[in-house]
Amino acid sequence: MWMPILLVCSSMFAQDCLVVTRNWEFHETLDKCLEVSVAKARILLKEPTVFHVKPLCQKIKLNKET
Repeated sequence: MWMPILLVCSSMFAQDCLVVTRNWEFHETLDKCLEVSVAKARILLKEPTVFHVKPLCQKIKLNKET
């Protein structure tokens, strides 16, 4: 499973960045995850307070022992 993640920055400084995700939104493939993540990044970039958005995906292991 893959989880979409967005790095959202309100300025060029790292301290002004947040990592945004939903812990209930998972996708079967990396391609689908990236599609969703990029679509959400494009929406955020329309906001004047958003300086930079980096769409990412993280592989998540569900129901498995670690």
